Amino acid sequence: MNHKAIYMLIRELSSENARKSLMTDAEFSMLTEEEQADEINRAVNAAHIDRSLIHMAYSTPPPNAENTNSSKNIMIITAVSMIIGFAMFIFGLFKNQSDSELGGLIIAIGLILAAGVPAVCYDVDKIRTELAQKHTGSSISFSEYDADSNYSDGTPPKKVLWTGGIGTALVAASLVSLSIFRGDKLSTAFGALFFAGSVLLSVSLRLNKQRDYDMIMYFPALLGLMLLFIRAAAAVSPEAVPELVTKCFLAYFCLLALSPLIFNIIKLIRCRKKVIAECIDVEVYKRRHYSHLTSYRAYWAYTVNSRAYLHRDLISHSQKPIHEHTELRVNPKDPHDIHKVLFPSGGALILLFCAMVGIITFMAAQGTPIS
Repeated sequence: MNHKAIYMLIRELSSENARKSLMTDAEFSMLTEEEQADEINRAVNAAHIDRSLIHMAYSTPPPNAENTNSSKNIMIITAVSMIIGFAMFIFGLFKNQSDSELGGLIIAIGLILAAGVPAVCYDVDKIRTELAQKHTGSSISFSEYDADSNYSDGTPPKKVLWTGGIGTALVAASLVSLSIFRGDKLSTAFGALFFAGSVLLSVSLRLNKQRDYDMIMYFPALLGLMLLFIRAAAAVSPEAVPELVTKCFLAYFCLLALSPLIFNIIKLIRCRKKVIAECIDVEVYKRRHYSHLTSYRAYWAYTVNSRAYLHRDLISHSQKPIHEHTELRVNPKDPHDIHKVLFPSGGALILLFCAMVGIITFMAAQGTPIS
């Protein structure tokens, strides 16, 4: 929908008195694109129109059976892959006692099916949905904002793609190593690859200004580092390894259980400065195959040390009114690091993956039976 169509929609949504302050179609057509965007912004404010109504009018295209079926297929593939993956993972643990090589391969494939395939399906569905069903509304709401944002417009920078891609490849290689190496080589290779991959993924998230997920990636990185530490201790005192392994992994799974509390404590310590943020825009998401469900993503503008920042919120089912103000806790050394959520929902998937890999790492560190 172009600026003229949006202006016509504003006229329809305005009251009779508010319409008197609006331009005619001929007057509006004589303006430049930048002037049209400014006039749209002025008209929305003057008529007190909820911007989300305008977004919904042009962000939700007519139903498309092909895309609907595609989304349903992705959901089915995700569910089936997770069920098969968990089944193979459990079967591999039992098989590993009689045939360690085949058992390790089955476990690796099970992890890929249970975690890798659903993650790819989720990203594909998310990208397809965002490209087809949302509108950022930047021409309406962001025209007057010259701010440092916590998201990338279009394709992320190359350094984000390189670090994220290499990190993912290293984590995948660590899982494949389960079916290749044996004994100390397995523990060393798996630990080194998993640690390096997790660190690179954390760096990629930090470069992409995703501070919450960047911090959550410390947990899988700690798992790989812990295995390398156990291998180093084994070289010095082999007889102390069994007891050390038990203590380390007991402590690690306690950390996973307490991760939401740890997350909030660290965020509260880092984010000490309080600022007032304004909701300047709300994206509206409507999924075609769930027409009764509507999700929203708010954009918050705030200032730290005389510099403007834009924060794109996580998608939620609660709608924030335009121009609503809220208090944010911000890291003064890194203004993109804010404390707004108790724990990101996507972080639970990372912790689940850590728990699954932790079981295999525990077996590898013990040297039985997988290593």
